[in-house]
Amino acid sequence: MAPGNSTYLDERNVRAYATERGSRPHVEIGGDKCLIHAQLRRCFPLTMSSEYVSVFDSGGNEVGILRDLAALDEESRRNVEAELDALYFTPSIARIKSLKAEASMWKWDVVTQRGDVVFYLRGVRDSVHEVAPNRWQVFSVDGQRYEIRNVDELDQRSQNLFESLF
Repeated sequence: MAPGNSTYLDERNVRAYATERGSRPHVEIGGDKCLIHAQLRRCFPLTMSSEYVSVFDSGGNEVGILRDLAALDEESRRNVEAELDALYFTPSIARIKSLKAEASMWKWDVVTQRGDVVFYLRGVRDSVHEVAPNRWQVFSVDGQRYEIRNVDELDQRSQNLFESLF
């Protein structure tokens, strides 16, 4: 579908069913269309994570957009949110233990909600981006995305280390 020509789906007529672990959900639309291994994508992942979710068939063709996940039945909402959470999982940096320049890369030693992590990034300009005031995304050399939700909420040492990059 061309941008701007998307069809909005009536959430009351959409059912999403969980499948085996690692497999995409099945989505029924209006009782007449069943998408096996549906693909789901947030249209605005940073600003409206529970609104405007595109639904695609297994071939990558957009079928329509869910305006608001809260309008889905409870089970469908849980299944859609679980799929999106797995797809968009971004570890949040809670503390920066150290930042070290090593050769042409930066070594980050951080604490996330999933524990201690060490990762590398090449250049600060290409790998660290402010996506909203005080909210930053950091892209490691191996393709992992990390997030600092609010620099001001980091401890003072972490703030000083982060600011030293610039």
